[in-house]
Amino acid sequence: MLIEIPEDKNEYRSVWDKPVPIIEVNKKLYRIYILSEIYEPINYGELIELLQDLDETVTVEWYLNTPGGNLDSTIAIIEEIKKCRAKMVGRLSGTVASAGTMLTMFMDEIEVAPFTSFMIHNYSVGLSGKGKELKTQQAFMEKETARLFKEIYKKFLTPAELKKVLNDQDIWLNKEEVETRWKKKQTS
Repeated sequence: MLIEIPEDKNEYRSVWDKPVPIIEVNKKLYRIYILSEIYEPINYGELIELLQDLDETVTVEWYLNTPGGNLDSTIAIIEEIKKCRAKMVGRLSGTVASAGTMLTMFMDEIEVAPFTSFMIHNYSVGLSGKGKELKTQQAFMEKETARLFKEIYKKFLTPAELKKVLNDQDIWLNKEEVETRWKKKQTS
């Protein structure tokens, strides 16, 4: 349930116990906080439902300070952001890594706090199963992740950087580097 900010701030403290606190400031402004790992998809139903209902008169502020996390959840959130007509504003601080950088790519605007660390890397996953199943799953993940990353980062990373990421090299960017690339992304 979305929490409308009441006069008495103590009335909405329980919202912070959720994996993704959502604050309804008013009917035209929502704040979404992703301040920890991105967990399994079951934790994002309320967020997805909210994004389905917003129109172009609404602004959603995303507070991103996350090490990343579950790719399935991230893809589900991205798909809803892409369909949502509301204005998306990313407010980045601390470390925004992995899946957090993917979400950032779908914002309409970003604000980057001083000393923000922005890290893009190849996927990491734990696999279990029989030998041939593992090989099949790994081959699928390599192919599909390359396709996903090319789509997500195409205007933010150079082709050479994307190749490095897909070859397991991390790319770390500071505030100024993120802002410079963001401006280029928005104009291309």
